[in-house]
Amino acid sequence: MATTKLRQRTQLRLSVLPPAFPPPFMYQEHPFGGLPSWPPGSPDPVVDSLAELERVGVLGHGADGTVYKARHRRSGAELVVKSLRVRADGGAALREADVHLRVAAAAPDHPHVVRLHGVFPGNPASCSDQPLLRLVLEYVPGGSLGDVLRRCGRLPEDAIAGVARHVLCGLRHLHRLGIVHGDVKPSNLLVGRQGEVKIADFGASRHVPSAGGAHRLAGAEGTCAYMSPERLDPESFGAASPSGAADLSSDVWSLGVVLLECHMGRFPLVAVGERPEWAALVVTVCFGSAPEVPVTASSEFRGFVRRCLEKDWRRRATVDELLGHPFVAGVPPCCATTTTNEWLTNFDDELMTVERKEHT
Repeated sequence: MATTKLRQRTQLRLSVLPPAFPPPFMYQEHPFGGLPSWPPGSPDPVVDSLAELERVGVLGHGADGTVYKARHRRSGAELVVKSLRVRADGGAALREADVHLRVAAAAPDHPHVVRLHGVFPGNPASCSDQPLLRLVLEYVPGGSLGDVLRRCGRLPEDAIAGVARHVLCGLRHLHRLGIVHGDVKPSNLLVGRQGEVKIADFGASRHVPSAGGAHRLAGAEGTCAYMSPERLDPESFGAASPSGAADLSSDVWSLGVVLLECHMGRFPLVAVGERPEWAALVVTVCFGSAPEVPVTASSEFRGFVRRCLEKDWRRRATVDELLGHPFVAGVPPCCATTTTNEWLTNFDDELMTVERKEHT
């Protein structure tokens, strides 16, 4: 009976509807005069308006907007412009801008969080369209961790350890600011040329006033495949009342799923060939046993992932606890190990081949 009711729930979907004609960048004054568009002392040029940027191409489309690659006209620096439609209630666009501004105000150049360079309002293409908000962001040339997994398959454990440590460092920064990312997954983790990993996309993020209590947004935000038990079924897992601690802990669960995916080379919570749909995930995550870690993995990796994937969020490891775990404690900066450099070099070679084909 319970399974039948679960399968009647509406599956969460991301509608990908690219606009027919993306609007050109328009000049707008920076609305946040107290926040520098670029970190103080940065050698990069300051972006005072979108008129200084030349659009290079489209990087992707989402339900609420389009992401473009852009070039700064004077310096040639590569940037990303995320153009978001602003709903009547503000929605994800204003929430994402708010989180980016909080992060930038605290540490404008954190090594494991994508850097914000400016927030610019934009006029809609027509009177009937929704207003726009443009975020000017750091361009990370290596693509996403999802791109890496699609091209390279499974990752070696020392590379996974580097990914884990970098994401944990980014999450520690966010969590200390009271920010829940809410959508940690491979496509939201960007990989730089030196192997550094940066957290991106704050569309499902939110600020919680304290670890003891928070205002939880109505409805589910994020990607259901990476949601923790307390997010899929709050009442059964002690999170029916809004809890900042539970929300922060949900990021740790998502990271555990991502790392297990890196090790197995496929999404790990459903059988091979099965789609991670809402009903199947609720049954597996909430009513099934704890996710299995392959016996071929090292004991350090198995122990680390098990601490991430504790079904009871009150027993799950915190970000600070995980940063002291033996699996990541000895990881050098920027994943600088022989095996890591090997898979990253192979990925870069394939990426350059694709880029050459796109330009021919």
